[in-house]
Amino acid sequence: MKRIITLLVLTAFLFAGGYSCKEKKQVAVKKAPSKKTVKAKKAVPKYTPKPYKIEVVKYNPEGRRDPFLSIIDLTKQKVEKKRKKKVNPLENYDVAEFKVLGIVYDGRQYYASVLLPDGKAFTVTKGMTVGLYDGKIIDISENQVVVREYVMNYKGQLKPKDTILKLRKEEE
Repeated sequence: MKRIITLLVLTAFLFAGGYSCKEKKQVAVKKAPSKKTVKAKKAVPKYTPKPYKIEVVKYNPEGRRDPFLSIIDLTKQKVEKKRKKKVNPLENYDVAEFKVLGIVYDGRQYYASVLLPDGKAFTVTKGMTVGLYDGKIIDISENQVVVREYVMNYKGQLKPKDTILKLRKEEE
C-alpha cells in the first residue's frame, strides 16, 4: 500500500514539473506615441581633463611592529627567549618567591643562603644576577638581602624595583 501511494505522489510531481516547464506566450506591450519636442541646444564648452601625477608610496616597516601580531604573544616570546638563555637556576623564579635561610660573614663579605620554590638552596653574594627580570643583589647585611630589578611600568619605561628579603620575617 505504501508503495502505491509513493508511486502516485512521484508521478504527480513529475507531471506538475513537466507542466510548469512549458514556454509561456509573451504579451506584446504597446508603447504610447511620444511627443517629439525640439529643444535648442546650448553651447557647452568641451571638458579637457588636467594631467595629474601618480605618486607611488612605498611602505617601510623598519622600526615598526607588525599590527597583526598579538602583543601578548610577543611578550611571551621575549620571556621564553630570556628563559632559554638563562643557565643559572636563580634566574628562573621571581625574587619575591625566594626565602633567606641564613647569612654568613667571613670577614670580607656577606654570603646568603637562599631557598628556591622548588626546594633547592643556593649561596649568593653581592653582584650576582637573580630573578626573572635580571635583578642584581646590591646589598647583603646581617639580616636582609636587597635585590634591585628593572621592571617596565605601564608607560613602557624601565623603573628600578628594590626587593628586600629578610632573614626573619617580623610578626605583625
